[in-house]
Amino acid sequence: ILETTAMLSPEAVTPIAEAIFAKPGVRVVEAYSDFDAEPREFTSVESLVSYCKSCARLPGSLVYLFLHYSDMGGRLVRETVNLAPGAVPGHKLRYTWNGWGLICVQLYLADARNRSRIVANSEARASKWANTIPEYDSPDSWNWPVIQRHVRRLQRVLKRVA
Repeated sequence: ILETTAMLSPEAVTPIAEAIFAKPGVRVVEAYSDFDAEPREFTSVESLVSYCKSCARLPGSLVYLFLHYSDMGGRLVRETVNLAPGAVPGHKLRYTWNGWGLICVQLYLADARNRSRIVANSEARASKWANTIPEYDSPDSWNWPVIQRHVRRLQRVLKRVA
């Protein structure tokens, strides 16, 4: 796993969002949707910053995103998570995404105890675990050097603004 963690203020969101959208062909999706709601997808710096700032008003808020750039290969696949009856009263499902090479962005905006981070699987880790989830695309379908470049680029911004 390629990982960098950092403390983050709400003001740091704009440069991170700009870095996310600086490269073409990116899909930016909410890692887990609200219960019984379609997952959010962000198509601009402005929409992502607005969402982050609204989340920052809540105690312990976490903005949890998955990124997929078209040059990374692989696929971003939406998955339905059916909740066990009664697990979350009044709710039946939520959505998430899967894919071995997705870039995970976790931005803690109102909790100094947690550190924001940008991570992605490594090719070795994905290959090791691939037979446990055969419905995912093969790790060979991902362009791992490109994934690493995107992660490092975003981690540099996170470190700079933290």
